[in-house]
Amino acid sequence: MGLSKTRKNLILLVACLEAFMSTLDGSIVNIALPDISEQMHVHISEVQWVTTAYLLTIVLLLLLWGKLADIRGKKPVLIIGFVLFAVGSAMCSMSHSLSFLVFSRIIQAFGASSMMSLSQGIITSTFEPGERGFALGQVGMMVGLGSLAGPFLGGVLVNAFSWPSIFLINIPIAIFGAVMAFFVMPAHEETSKLISFDGKGTAFYSAAMLVLFLTLLLAQQGILPAIWLIPAVVIAVLCLWGFVHTERHSPDPLIHMHLFRKMPFTLGLMQGFFIFIALSATLMFMPFYLQDVLKYGPLHAGIIIAVYPIVMAIFSPISGRLADRMSTRPLTALGTGLSAAALILLAFTHVNTPIWVTVVGLAVLGLGNGLFQSPNNTDIFNSVPLSQLGIAGGINALFRNIGFVAGTSFSVLIFSFTAGLDVNSISGNMDNNAFMQGFAWVFVFCGICSVIAFLLCFMRVMKKGTPSDAPDSIKEQ
Repeated sequence: MGLSKTRKNLILLVACLEAFMSTLDGSIVNIALPDISEQMHVHISEVQWVTTAYLLTIVLLLLLWGKLADIRGKKPVLIIGFVLFAVGSAMCSMSHSLSFLVFSRIIQAFGASSMMSLSQGIITSTFEPGERGFALGQVGMMVGLGSLAGPFLGGVLVNAFSWPSIFLINIPIAIFGAVMAFFVMPAHEETSKLISFDGKGTAFYSAAMLVLFLTLLLAQQGILPAIWLIPAVVIAVLCLWGFVHTERHSPDPLIHMHLFRKMPFTLGLMQGFFIFIALSATLMFMPFYLQDVLKYGPLHAGIIIAVYPIVMAIFSPISGRLADRMSTRPLTALGTGLSAAALILLAFTHVNTPIWVTVVGLAVLGLGNGLFQSPNNTDIFNSVPLSQLGIAGGINALFRNIGFVAGTSFSVLIFSFTAGLDVNSISGNMDNNAFMQGFAWVFVFCGICSVIAFLLCFMRVMKKGTPSDAPDSIKEQ
């Protein structure tokens, strides 16, 4: 590819930086919501729109950024993303009303969605097939570190400087990232030729995502009854059908549907989707268990939960290096299998379970996810032509975010139904037995999702045709 080792490492630094920033921002804000609610004199259900608007915007824009990167090149799109993220962060720090803060978070999400959609595609276009696993593992490590640093750093900043500081910290990092991208990323790369913008397909996609995710998030917050999910799913399915039909007949579709005929690509997306369902539900309910049932303070609970991202950060680059030297199938199977075992173990915890059992469960979960993510991403991007890496990155990030939202929303509904408790009203005076009943069913649900991801590994083995380990991203179709 004509790039020196030093320049490749600098490009890797840019990709790691954007992965760290987007993950950090997603985890640092939640800890500041109570302070924002108090200072702006709004109810906690209203301040949830600070995260809801951010997430919805990311879901809507991931594919559009990916497509734009394939047309115009990743370098300008990434620089624009860094700049928008910095501008949005500055606007968030200056917000004095909830409406302006939500608007600022939308601007910030424009930048974050650009970074999310491009990081893995940048790695794939920069590194040769035998180097990609390790490089993707480095990005996975930064994702783990971002998840770990977010709650801790957010708590320190909010305690010392108030909530605007969690946004101010983004500005110098984003500016540094934009400058680095300008100087180290290649100006010329293989791009696709735009015939016409797929406005009809974009409209169908946007409508499906907006209806489905907005209803899921409103149901999760208790604003809409769960029964509304039925018509929302029907409308979303119809819009998705219209989207697929449009893509098949468009001269320049938003997504080339032939990508989904590649088993490594499609199965990798499906596995990532189910794994992120399990992870999002786990990370949502574990703090309730530690603080409201076991009565640990926020610091102790945070240290216990940090076991998961620490172990993940350690093993992501290791699994990436192994993925460069051996078949990815044993790694993805072992990773999903360990995740399933950890979640089933956590489903059997109760009020009197020794804390070391929970720590072991979280450590095994981190090990499983660390072993799975890098080889799975290697499989996905090795099967994609260079000119479509941008949209492939957008699709991959979209499936992760869909899994995250679906896992959070469905786990809340499962918990409310099985425990008879509203998750938004959990307090220290709640019925612990009822909570643990709902908690157990949530983790059974998570375990089932991981088992599905584990079984999908064997579909890769049984499917005849191009092996999942044979890269063809260097070829056009």
